[in-house]
Amino acid sequence: MKRSINQSIVLNGTESKIRNLLVDFCGQYNQTAQQPLELRITGGWVRDKLLGNESNDLDIAINVLSGEDFASQLLSYAHSQGVDLGKNASSLHTIKKNPEKSKHLETCTTKLYGLDIDFVNLRSEQYTEDSRVPIIECGTAEEDALRRDATLNALFYNLNKGEIEDLTGKGLEDLQNGILRTPLQPLQTFLDDPLRVLRLVRFASRFNFLIDSDTLQAMKDERIRSTLVHKISRERVGVEVDKILTSDNVQYGLRLINYVGLTESIFNSGVISETVDAINDKSILEELEVRKQSSIYRIDASTQAYQAFRQYIASSSNVQFKRMVEDVFVSKPLQKLFWLCTALQPYGNIRVKINPKKLSLLSYVELVLKEGLRFGKHDYDSAASIVDKLDSSDVLHRLFQDGQVSRSDLGLYIRQFGSFFPINVVVNAFNDFLSATDIPIHIEDVPSPQNVEFACNTEIMENLTSEYERLLATISDYQLENVNSMKPLIDGKFIAKAIGRKPGPWMSSVTGEVLRWQLDHPKGTQDECIAHIREILD
Repeated sequence: MKRSINQSIVLNGTESKIRNLLVDFCGQYNQTAQQPLELRITGGWVRDKLLGNESNDLDIAINVLSGEDFASQLLSYAHSQGVDLGKNASSLHTIKKNPEKSKHLETCTTKLYGLDIDFVNLRSEQYTEDSRVPIIECGTAEEDALRRDATLNALFYNLNKGEIEDLTGKGLEDLQNGILRTPLQPLQTFLDDPLRVLRLVRFASRFNFLIDSDTLQAMKDERIRSTLVHKISRERVGVEVDKILTSDNVQYGLRLINYVGLTESIFNSGVISETVDAINDKSILEELEVRKQSSIYRIDASTQAYQAFRQYIASSSNVQFKRMVEDVFVSKPLQKLFWLCTALQPYGNIRVKINPKKLSLLSYVELVLKEGLRFGKHDYDSAASIVDKLDSSDVLHRLFQDGQVSRSDLGLYIRQFGSFFPINVVVNAFNDFLSATDIPIHIEDVPSPQNVEFACNTEIMENLTSEYERLLATISDYQLENVNSMKPLIDGKFIAKAIGRKPGPWMSSVTGEVLRWQLDHPKGTQDECIAHIREILD
């Protein structure tokens, strides 16, 4: 689908000042240089400006100097000319060549007029069969363009000339047509660095671009799956997955991952997979295999049904639930959490050993997020809590089936999720929707940015939204909106002193009982609570 793109790049005020400074410096440098200094802005900035979007991601490629040498000389030149470059402009941060950390070429970062700018050499890359880490050399502009992940990301803006350069010959056309294709032969491009597959998926889900058919076919090669697992750090995989799950078309990105067969290569236990396989019982490993397949179908079903789910709720008269859903999806972190919980739902309530010297078990959902994607505690704690309790909520079942539940049961249920209770509600509702809906399988269909045509059963959706509206109304009726901040009326030390017992392990269960009693007796006193605790302990 053709889209409107700018035919030239229009610089804003700050960008114009940066260009003028750089061009003036080049002019002075080139008066005595044997080889003229030429500067190009590379990568996403050029793409974004042509699409009409502003970008602060300024990477400037240099043809004859290292990034550090260039930046040092530039700052000296600016100082000699009395140019005020803004706060922190004198600070240089250089990342030296370090193949082990995937920082293959020296990069120097500084601030100019308030913007962080990376200076790096034009480069060429050569890969060997034995290593994913390339041999890096200074290269020409053409070589630098050809090593990039997509033609539309290989567009340069020549600062000296003030011109766009399309050195692959396809970048501008592909950008206008919304096509992602590799500058060189796609399979070799992906085998050299399999992370490029996820980068293309990320750009597709961010911009609603199509992936060229030859490129998409190459992404399905089985060798990429193995290389992605064994040769790419899980941190790098996690960064790309994070960006996909916070994009504007997550369902398209997940459908692409499913289609090219990378679901299992992404959602796994990372570097400790061999340990998990070696120390867990055969029955657990067999169950994991079943659930891996279920996860693929789960992603297929959820990405088909998601838009219909959202559209129905948007038109619903159940205003509290409608508002809660809208609030969740306004937040990119909560959107990410929603899709993590949805994709990993089949792994709920399965726990595995991860250390042969310990008997303790870990939630597999937590393991995938912690080790497989290297996400932080904020993600894996909340996702594991939601998913592992997803199909076992007796509280919601009783409320929806019987129409009532005690204040203490509901309050303690809410407290399990803390500030993530709203996303827990939305995930539960979507899970109920999927469970009640017959959704055809479309895993083999070539994904497109458009939403899959799917009509939801209005009776199912009306019942579902009414149930969750009742949940929120009950919370309001019980005045449980602030239950997460509720403090126990009395603590363990107070109880021990009041009943004349020494503090010990018995106190933990009693503290929980205090909260339960307190929720059922919101106007109760400390003395009444102590009397209740005495009855329990006697």
